[in-house]
Amino acid sequence: MPQAISNAQDIELEEASDQAFCPHCFLLVEAGVEQPWPPAPTRCRHCRLLIGPGRGRQSADANPGARGTAAGVFAHRAKHSEAGEEASPDRVREAIRSVAERRGARPERLLMVDYQQTALEDESLPPLGDVFTAFGSWKRARKEAAVG
Repeated sequence: MPQAISNAQDIELEEASDQAFCPHCFLLVEAGVEQPWPPAPTRCRHCRLLIGPGRGRQSADANPGARGTAAGVFAHRAKHSEAGEEASPDRVREAIRSVAERRGARPERLLMVDYQQTALEDESLPPLGDVFTAFGSWKRARKEAAVG
């Protein structure tokens, strides 16, 4: 039996939210949706984990460390991806700087999940796999982008 909404603020919040975030990686999965979302099991396009009916989140707010779990999934997939043309280290450094500036962060503090989300939305940025190909790790890529 569905839970009753406890007060007017909850009703307002439920009606106002039209975005659906993955409960695993906390990245935006769909916009313009009705809550509760999804109506049927759906696979997250970012972390590839299954989102159960009604289990989508209405915001990207996460507990400390939760986004790090998603970063591990992205790193593993990026390291083992079969990419076509690879981006040069200079292009990767510039992309990290660009995303960091857009997000209001220093390059050495940019989160991998924030880069991944931005790269999915902006096709001019090298994919995460190219970052790992160029530098071997996200930590090294951020460090290189910060000093160069």
